[in-house]
Amino acid sequence: MTNSKSAPNWTVGMWPGIAIGMGLGVTLHNLLLGISLSLCLGVALSCALVAKRQTAEE
Repeated sequence: MTNSKSAPNWTVGMWPGIAIGMGLGVTLHNLLLGISLSLCLGVALSCALVAKRQTAEE
């Protein structure tokens, strides 16, 4: 999924995913949908906004 030089940026990806997913879930009056959307969007954003890993040479 990711190469050795990049890793998912969990902090930047999960917080907006939780906010958007729970916002949609509350709007549609469905808590389970909000939780599942939060997880899906959070993981997707985390993988899309990768953080560059620090190596020994840098």
